[in-house]
Amino acid sequence: MKVLFITNNLLDGNGGGSFASRSFVNAFSEVADTCLLVYPDKGKNIRPYIDHRIILHSIEDKNKLTRFIDIYRGKINRYEHAVIPILATFKPDLIVFDGSLTSAGLIKIIRSQVNKIIVIHHNFEMEYYKGTPPSIFWRFPFMYHLKNAERDAFQNSDLNLTLTNQDSNLLRLNYDSEGISKTEKWGCFEPISTSDSLIKENDSTKKKITFAITGSLGSYQTEVSLIPFLKYIYPNLLKTLPESKLIIAGKNPSYKLIKECAKHPSINLIPNPEDMQLVICRADVYICPTNVGGGLKLRVMDGLKAGLPVLTHLVSARGYDDFKKAGCLFEYDNEQSFIQSMESILKEKEKGNLNKVEIQKLYWSLFSFESGVQKLRDLLLKYNLKSYLN
Repeated sequence: MKVLFITNNLLDGNGGGSFASRSFVNAFSEVADTCLLVYPDKGKNIRPYIDHRIILHSIEDKNKLTRFIDIYRGKINRYEHAVIPILATFKPDLIVFDGSLTSAGLIKIIRSQVNKIIVIHHNFEMEYYKGTPPSIFWRFPFMYHLKNAERDAFQNSDLNLTLTNQDSNLLRLNYDSEGISKTEKWGCFEPISTSDSLIKENDSTKKKITFAITGSLGSYQTEVSLIPFLKYIYPNLLKTLPESKLIIAGKNPSYKLIKECAKHPSINLIPNPEDMQLVICRADVYICPTNVGGGLKLRVMDGLKAGLPVLTHLVSARGYDDFKKAGCLFEYDNEQSFIQSMESILKEKEKGNLNKVEIQKLYWSLFSFESGVQKLRDLLLKYNLKSYLN
């Protein structure tokens, strides 16, 4: 099987979209005889992140002025002009669009030129961009054309893959009133085969609790979620646990966030850590306060991978149902429910029910690279793509 995988995401990035895209393309390389990756050229070497068997084809991005003008012309895909020639020379059996934005202006054109089309939806775009609004100067034309692109992608693909069941339901509700489109949750997983070397025993004698929050600290989602958390919820946490500490770590913290963290001596702000997982392992509980946007909040995976119980806002709990059932993921949606869930975590820790080893075992069973590849094989078989399997 020859697979053409097209993405708009920067594959060397630290964000959730970059992490997920690396996982997806590497998984497709496992089931394909030949896999060609088309990606935006930013002058960075992405080979360390991508399976060595994958053929790389970078495409130079449009300049900012051209992209701005194109949005008002309905051309929201960065390089749709470059894909048609690749189709003619590579002649794929299967084309995979990594996001509906990547398929904008293309999917209807190439529908008759390839055997099968798969679209991977990282989220329900309309929900995601309400929580992460584009610039006011081009928000309305972009959102209008993006909605059309998402609808076209959903209705014209042979299979739609999502990260959460909620995303699948939203896509069906908005674009599939007759129940025609094929949609399945694929989820997310590690981008490469990785050992569970972080497992270590709980320290049952530890009295002072350390919490951890991580993410892209300069992003809109972080500011509108984390700063209110620090203003209104964190003081109540300190009243309950006055000796507790909070680690906040991530990329490029904004001035507003730095200023807010400085008000609390108990907060250790770590900008741009070299090894995020080592920072998280210093904590006892992982907190995800993100309360906007959609899709799967991949930072929650970092806490679970370290074997930590997770206390997360309801918006960020999507896609982690197995951990909720296992009693290691707790939800909140206001100040009162946060304290209640935090107290539940402390009680469970005292009982010895939140064992790091068990949490990590569950994590690796669900989010290992091997589990993601097996899910992909199962889905291809389910939708009669058996003959395409490597």
